[in-house]
Amino acid sequence: MMSNSHLNVDRFRPRLDREVAPTGSIHAAQYLTGTPESVLWGEVLLRAIDDFKKHTSHRQDPEANPVSAKTLRSILADGCDPEYWFFGVNTGFDAVCMVLNIEPDVIRRHLRAWIDEIGDELRY
Repeated sequence: MMSNSHLNVDRFRPRLDREVAPTGSIHAAQYLTGTPESVLWGEVLLRAIDDFKKHTSHRQDPEANPVSAKTLRSILADGCDPEYWFFGVNTGFDAVCMVLNIEPDVIRRHLRAWIDEIGDELRY
């Protein structure tokens, strides 16, 4: 088994804080333990946030926020809408947050604030 000293949790810790808590009101990544599981799920969460923002921005204004067809296919793989993953029911998002010891509603609140900031509306 790999020791925690070999894991690079610090690599994504500041980005997770910035993406999840742009106001600086929380520090979601402070709870990460550095275990291989938390590193993996931290990366999954960051990717999901990126996908959510790319997809939402593109959906709102495709000309100002172009996304390649390949990227869209990747984001929407297996019929998974990034917005639904965060705001839908029984999607696995809550389980990822549980592994990371992050309150799911905190992330949802910040994503809703971002949606309001860009002038879009949630569908779920």
